[in-house]
Amino acid sequence: MVSVVLVLGFDITHAVITLVSFRPRTVTAVTALVDGRIDQRSLVAYNSLEQVALALGARCERVDVEVLRFSDAVEALRSVLLRHAGSETSVVLDLGGGLRMLVVEALTALLSLPRSLRRYFKVLLYIEGQNRSVELSSDDIAQELMRGKEVLWSKLSYLERAILENMEYSTPYTLGQIHQVVAQLGETVSKQNLVRILNKLVKRGYLERVRRGVYVKRVSVPQ
Repeated sequence: MVSVVLVLGFDITHAVITLVSFRPRTVTAVTALVDGRIDQRSLVAYNSLEQVALALGARCERVDVEVLRFSDAVEALRSVLLRHAGSETSVVLDLGGGLRMLVVEALTALLSLPRSLRRYFKVLLYIEGQNRSVELSSDDIAQELMRGKEVLWSKLSYLERAILENMEYSTPYTLGQIHQVVAQLGETVSKQNLVRILNKLVKRGYLERVRRGVYVKRVSVPQ
């Protein structure tokens, strides 16, 4: 079985092509809120999409996401993706429409998932004005990011790379948890020195300190 998650703007052409091509059982259309308001053209588009989905025997739902709060938007989209991951044979993420900010947030949400869940997704990128698409797996995208990361990570020490490689994206880790990860790697380092290492990774953009003693690996690649 297949489900579709799509970013919806004012035009449903790409969405209709996706639905006809994959015949999903469920469709989740993500629409943008700006300052808590949705553009009426998005509502019209969703109503049209819903009729198409019903005609194809698919259940359709709409999820509104406030795009101006990036972290909240990514979290909301991640929740949508998690609902679909594992429940279907495959999940199509259609990034053919919607505000560019919403597209970026959806892709960020996908790449923040563990690889064990990302494998359920295939990503559709549509060429504007031609109704042609390119199909990618999330691993294709992640691999390209890794190539860039490898260049950046070559400047890190073994311990710095090991810490990052053993942290999941967007998952909070306490200092104690990271210290335990380091110990499991067979490395001996005091918590005081570990704080210095983590602060260095924060300064260079690899980690974010969300509160005192709690760190999150950033999804974006540092410059």
